[in-house]
Amino acid sequence: MNGTMTSDQAIACLNLALERNKQLFSDAYHLSHAALDLLDQPHMDAEKFTQYQRKRRQADLKYLEAIEHLRLIMAEYPVHLFSAQNSIHEPQLRLRDHDKL
Repeated sequence: MNGTMTSDQAIACLNLALERNKQLFSDAYHLSHAALDLLDQPHMDAEKFTQYQRKRRQADLKYLEAIEHLRLIMAEYPVHLFSAQNSIHEPQLRLRDHDKL
């Protein structure tokens, strides 16, 4: 992280990076399900199975990209920034539970 960034700038960059990471995982998820949908088609043949394998490889590569991206985010940003962003990325149910306290 650039040493001249303010805390607000760092949090904004972290949010952007986390949004991108969320999109990478979403893309991988959709590729994975598209591959599984190919298996559900009637009259499976070698060509369809090859398409499935290709789509499955794309999904696996996208998952690896998302994991590596997240690893780089975790290495780049201090842990306290993740703590500051906790409430943004927690499920709504947990936010409501905290509101009751």
